[in-house]
Amino acid sequence: MRLKSKFIGRIFLFSFVIVGCNFNKKIEQPLQKTSRLDSLFNAAVSNAEIPGAVIYITKNKKEVFHKAYGFKNIEDSIPQETNDIFRMASMTKGLTAVAVLQLYEKGLLNLDDKVSKYISEFKNPQILVDVLSDSTFSSVLAKSEITIQQLLTHTSGIGYGFQDDRYNALVIKNSVSEGFCEDQRTSIENTRKIAQLPLLANPGERNIYSMSYDVLSTVIEIVSGLRYDEYVQQHILTPLEMYSSYFNIPISERKKLVKVYQPAEDNNGLILTTYNDINYPVIENKQFFSGGADLCSTAKDYTNFVYMIINNGIYKNKQILGEKYVKMMLSKQTNFDDGDSDQGYAAWVTNIKGAEKGPMSIGSYGFGGFFDTYTWTDPKKQFTATLLLQMYPTNAHNIHEKYQKIVYDIINDL
Repeated sequence: MRLKSKFIGRIFLFSFVIVGCNFNKKIEQPLQKTSRLDSLFNAAVSNAEIPGAVIYITKNKKEVFHKAYGFKNIEDSIPQETNDIFRMASMTKGLTAVAVLQLYEKGLLNLDDKVSKYISEFKNPQILVDVLSDSTFSSVLAKSEITIQQLLTHTSGIGYGFQDDRYNALVIKNSVSEGFCEDQRTSIENTRKIAQLPLLANPGERNIYSMSYDVLSTVIEIVSGLRYDEYVQQHILTPLEMYSSYFNIPISERKKLVKVYQPAEDNNGLILTTYNDINYPVIENKQFFSGGADLCSTAKDYTNFVYMIINNGIYKNKQILGEKYVKMMLSKQTNFDDGDSDQGYAAWVTNIKGAEKGPMSIGSYGFGGFFDTYTWTDPKKQFTATLLLQMYPTNAHNIHEKYQKIVYDIINDL
C-alpha cells in the first residue's frame, strides 16, 4: 500500500425534517427543467470534463429524476448505469456516527468515556511540538485525554496528513493507514499506530478533520464484538435495504464498480487516476475497514440512509436510531463559532448565516466524499439530491454547483 495523506475534503451534514413515507412513486417533471440536466451532463461528458455521472433527486421521498450519463469505463466504452457502485469515501462517516449512537442508545458506551477505556494506548496523549530531522518528534503532555464525543466532533486533536506536513511525515513513518487500506492489517492494529502519533492540538481545543472515525470504528468493534463492516451490515445496511452497498464488493457485483479518472496534465481529456489506493473495495480477506472512508454504494441506496435521518431514525416502520439520538447527531455540539454551519456528530448543520447566503435553507444537510460524491437534503423544500462522480483530483468545472442550481429550479416549480 502506498502511504500518503488521502483526504482533502470534509463532509457536510446538516439537519432533518419529518416528511411523508411513500418511497416508490415518481413525480413527473416539466420537460424543459429536466432537459437542462441532460444538457449539463451530456455537455460535460462530451467535453471530457467528467467521465460519467449518476444523479438522483427525490421530493417527499418520491422519485423526481434518476439518470446516468457518460461512462463508468471510458477505455472499454462501458456506459454508466443508475445502479453502478461508487467509492463513497467520507460519506462513510455518517454511518459510523449512527453506529456509535446506536451503542450509546443501548447503554453500551457513553459519549464522555475516555477512549483509553477501550484502547489503552490512548492514555497520556502527547501534543506535537516539532518533527526532527531523523523523523522522530518532540512533544509535550496533553492537558486531557480524548473522549468519544471528541472523536465524533473531530475535536480529538488527531489529524490527517494533508493538513500538516510534519504530521504527514509521522503518518508515513509509522505506516498508518488513513483509509483505503489494501493490506491485511486489522482495525485495532491500525488504531494503535494512530495512538502512537502525537496530537495536533489538545483534545477539545479546536476542530481538526481527522482519522477520528477510524478510531471510532475500532471502538465499535470492541464494544459490539463484531468487526466494523459486519456491525454496519447487520445494524444499518440490511435494515435500510441498502442491498447494493458494500465494504468489500462481491465478485458478482464488481462489474458495477466505477473506474476513477482525473484530468490529463494538459487538461485535454481524461485519464485513469494516478492515485494508487483505489482497489480497496476488491481486496480479498481484508480485516480493516475504515469508519471514515471505505463504504461503496449507489445513489439510490445511499438515499435510503438519508431517508432514515429525515424520518427521525425510522425507515419503513423500522426504528434504526431513536429520535433523541438523531437530534443529538444533528445539533450543535461544540462551543466554537464555525461560521456558516454548526458542528454536530459527523454533521455540519447549516445555521442562519449559511442560510442567508443560500441556496440551502437553514438545517440543510448532506454528505460528501473524496472521489467527488455528494448528496444533500433541504428540509424546508423537503427534497434530497445526489450527484455521484468518480474523480481524483476532483472535477474543476463546478459541476456540483451547476447541478445544485438546476435542482433548486426544478424543486421550486413543484
